[in-house]
Amino acid sequence: MPKSQVRRDHFGGLLRTLRLERRLTQEELAEAAGSSVRGIREMERGRVRSPQRRTVVLLADALRLAGEDRDRFVALARVERQPHDRAAVPDDRVAVPDDRVAEVPHDRSALVVPAELPAAVPDLAGRAEILERLSALAADVTAGRPDTASVVVLHGPPGIGKTSLAVAAGHRLSLAFAGGQLFVDLQGASSDDPADPAEALAGLLRSLGVPDSRVPVSPAERGGLFRTLTRDRPLLVVLDNAASEAQVRPLLPAGRGCLALVTCRRPLTGLAGAVRLPLDLLAPAAGRLLLAAIVGADRIAAEPAAADQLVKLCGRLPLAVRIAGNRLASRPEWSVGWLVDLLRDQRQRLTVLTAGDLGVRSAFEVSYRQLDPMTARVFRRASLIPGSDFEPALAAAVAGTDEDTAAAALEELVEAGVLLTMGDRYQFHDLLRLYAQERLDAEEQQASRTGAHDQMVGWLLRRTRQAGLMFEPVASRVDSPFDDDRAAAYWLNRESVNWLAALRDAARRGRHADVVAVTRALHWYSDANSHRHSWDEIFSLGVAAARAAGSPRDEAVLLNFLGWARYFCRDRNTDGLAALDRALELAQRIGDRREEAWALTYTAAIFIRIGRGGAAVDHCRRAVGLFREIGYALGEHSAASALGGALATLGRFAEAAELHGDVLAFYVQGNGLSRTGAAVAQAGAMMSLGADLAGMGLWRNAADEYARARRLFNRCGATFSEAIAIHRYGLALQALGEVDAAGEALRAALALYAALSCPWWEAQTLSALAALAGSAPGQAADARLLRQRALDRCGELDAPEVRTLRATLRRELAES
Repeated sequence: MPKSQVRRDHFGGLLRTLRLERRLTQEELAEAAGSSVRGIREMERGRVRSPQRRTVVLLADALRLAGEDRDRFVALARVERQPHDRAAVPDDRVAVPDDRVAEVPHDRSALVVPAELPAAVPDLAGRAEILERLSALAADVTAGRPDTASVVVLHGPPGIGKTSLAVAAGHRLSLAFAGGQLFVDLQGASSDDPADPAEALAGLLRSLGVPDSRVPVSPAERGGLFRTLTRDRPLLVVLDNAASEAQVRPLLPAGRGCLALVTCRRPLTGLAGAVRLPLDLLAPAAGRLLLAAIVGADRIAAEPAAADQLVKLCGRLPLAVRIAGNRLASRPEWSVGWLVDLLRDQRQRLTVLTAGDLGVRSAFEVSYRQLDPMTARVFRRASLIPGSDFEPALAAAVAGTDEDTAAAALEELVEAGVLLTMGDRYQFHDLLRLYAQERLDAEEQQASRTGAHDQMVGWLLRRTRQAGLMFEPVASRVDSPFDDDRAAAYWLNRESVNWLAALRDAARRGRHADVVAVTRALHWYSDANSHRHSWDEIFSLGVAAARAAGSPRDEAVLLNFLGWARYFCRDRNTDGLAALDRALELAQRIGDRREEAWALTYTAAIFIRIGRGGAAVDHCRRAVGLFREIGYALGEHSAASALGGALATLGRFAEAAELHGDVLAFYVQGNGLSRTGAAVAQAGAMMSLGADLAGMGLWRNAADEYARARRLFNRCGATFSEAIAIHRYGLALQALGEVDAAGEALRAALALYAALSCPWWEAQTLSALAALAGSAPGQAADARLLRQRALDRCGELDAPEVRTLRATLRRELAES
């Protein structure tokens, strides 16, 4: 064993002995000395080659050493700061005269070749791709290729495995850097007192064989000497746990054949010419591999589902997965499922993810302590946001600050590695959200937490109402933060999880007026986004709030919306009729002719679906008359469009086409509708006109109308209606004998229906595809499979049209 190793172990052993004599844990000693647990552990293991004098003094203070014991402790640390095996190094190897200008020897082979990398973890998982990239970069560096970056920053959140990866890469690349491998813990994220670059430079110079007496006093001269010594030697330098660019810059070697690997929670964007490699969470498969390496492959293979759940509950964070594996390895009697059950309790998850001196919470704590008060406040309170991602404006609302301040704080949190960014939105890692919630509970009173939550809910309700009103006729709009209805739709779509959670919260807490106002405001938006949100739930909340508030007029309005949502969005015709019957009765009782007319119109739409054309015609004519009486042209033309559909079900296609032509002309003129509302209405009229033309056998004309409608629906994001347009376009092409084009259109419609989870429409499309396959030679098996899939998609749906299709499919399957 080399003499330097013996000395290092001697100091580490003494440190450990003194700590144990005083019955201190590594954590307690670290806290008392202002050091890190990791630093204490590395010193005790002899892996820290040159402990800083200030650190040694603080340790002596924490251990309450005095007199000869203190002198011996400090002296041993000073001995370990001497170069490796001083007896083998001639004093004149690097001469630094009084003017501190280094004279570098001609005999480079006499220089010390350091090998300071800590032991690599044996079970690194999920980093093969980035290791390959580092290998390629190292090859370019050592080959002297021009324009090759010589600095790599491995960055990411706490616990992502930056140090493990850097050390593993260092060992893998060590043969390429025959000049040596240096390792410096800069203590940037693990201490309130990061390493002084000048002290770090002194340690690097000693590692390269410079005697203590020859180390320059000036930081600038130390840097100059370091660059001189590294100019012509292939050297790998691992700068672990960096705090900032300013800390790193003086420590970068100068030689073209040198490579510096820097690990940091921040990307160090001010470091010029560096390659930045962000570390991602482990893929599920890599997480299982890491568990298997720690626990044993057989044990993980025996509970594969539990192992997958364990990786998921650890948030796929390498540190968390490693801790979970260590706990299982130390508890052979535990099943994987047992640990999974422990981790399911969110209140205890961070506590469970602790093993020895490793802990997820403590890793997060280091970054949190370094945040300024406002940034820490944004971090804590953002945990109240219900959705997985959010915008700066919402963070500002919950933190009680302005948007610019919140945006700056969010960027600082990203830089600190405790928040993820997705373009202009932000997201917590699951475990960091739990930590933020812990800090919120610990640092803010209940009244403060409740106030922040209420601020967020109120802001979301106001913004949702403002966005919804952008789709109302122009005369009904209010001052809004949105430029137009497209901007409003963009916000509503992206913030849907958050505003729906706020709406539910308001309903639970009896904020009836707010719930009614928001749900009423969303009606016109729902027309263009019929299958994007759970409108039956949303409008049910509105109905209940209106009833609780004692507002029959609002209740009638929202019952009509609910009836529409149930039949149009959920294909629940019977439930839709029930809501519309209540709306009709209530509207008639209070004398609200407008809502009475809407109830008749929506009911007629369901009658058309279930084949009751005569009743539908009657309801539509009554609705047209009521709308005309009150001078509501928009409602009159909506009812007229439904009337055309009812006439078509009775085979009166020419009359229907004339009505639908008039309706289309009305919508083309706009008549006060928002841009999106007008486009959706026009496209709906084109669809109706296409159906009329198809009924008359004018399939080419019908296909043209469906194609026009599809383009409009696509432009305004009405995906479900677009799918119906494509579906009908495919059927028209089928009737024209254009089999290949018809199949392509039907498959496109099927994909959209499946993405929107519309089983009834999937069943109809699969049945049409089966008919196409059945008419082609040699595709009988495909046709049978498609019919079986269509039957499966009918599921438990119970409506006349579903029962008819189900019976047809069963007959065709029996005959095939």
